[in-house]
Amino acid sequence: MDASILVPAGAALLPMLLIFALIEAVRYAEGLRRTRSPFNRDFLRPAGFSLQRRLEELQLELALSFGFGLFVPLWFYSMWLSVQNWNPDAATTSLLVLFAVAGGGGFLVLLLRTFRNYRGLRLLRMGLDGELATGQELDRLMRHGCRIFHDVPAGPGNIDHVVVGPAGILAVETKSRRRADRGRGAEDATVNYDGHRLRFPDEAQTAYLDQAGRQARWLGEWLSRTLGEEVAVQPVLALPGWFVDRRGSGQVAVVNPKEAAKLIQGPVVLDRRRQERISFRLERSCRAMTPRNRRPAE
Repeated sequence: MDASILVPAGAALLPMLLIFALIEAVRYAEGLRRTRSPFNRDFLRPAGFSLQRRLEELQLELALSFGFGLFVPLWFYSMWLSVQNWNPDAATTSLLVLFAVAGGGGFLVLLLRTFRNYRGLRLLRMGLDGELATGQELDRLMRHGCRIFHDVPAGPGNIDHVVVGPAGILAVETKSRRRADRGRGAEDATVNYDGHRLRFPDEAQTAYLDQAGRQARWLGEWLSRTLGEEVAVQPVLALPGWFVDRRGSGQVAVVNPKEAAKLIQGPVVLDRRRQERISFRLERSCRAMTPRNRRPAE
């Protein structure tokens, strides 16, 4: 390829490089400012914390894939026009084919990434709405003396919500699921639970129950190792927006989050001292949300 092609290529890339350099310069200058965040302690993770962080990442990925998807073909087209202007002899048919394939291929790849990111964004938003809805209902249990922890780290994943109260410990898994509108009223919004299987209007499955059970077992084992005593955890599956028709009892309690008060009814199994010990461990694990722009103390 003729070296003169580098001139239009450089002219096309230079503005973009200058923008990136300016952004980095502003960030560096911001870091030199003699100010400090007033918050010197990490925050507790709120409901949906992990999903919110992933949502922010996916929004950035979507913006980049969409923006570069529009930019790539225009960049190669401007390159072709520049080559024709700077060195007409280099504007061969093979170069035109190369630019067309590169520009079209780049556009298709980024277009597919844009569609994938948009679909993932919709699912994350629905999941986040579900965790927020469940979290708000569970927070009401604090008036009954319970401690509520959200987005509790659990190995490679997280437990959506943990409730610690006199009646025991609950590991709550939230699942957001769209409802089909078939004109059947409440029947379209009802899930049947026989103690072993969930029967939605469009399918029957056990995956949600299995996940809730695994997370409760993990939490029970972790607390038992940490505290040096046997700790039992009740698995709970929360289905916001669904009516739950319970036709049997199983190891996993399945509820609409609005029924959260039913979860803490029962005899006292944890005295105040044990509740405080368990809450202390959970708080240490959940206090992992670093305030933005906090600088380390000097």
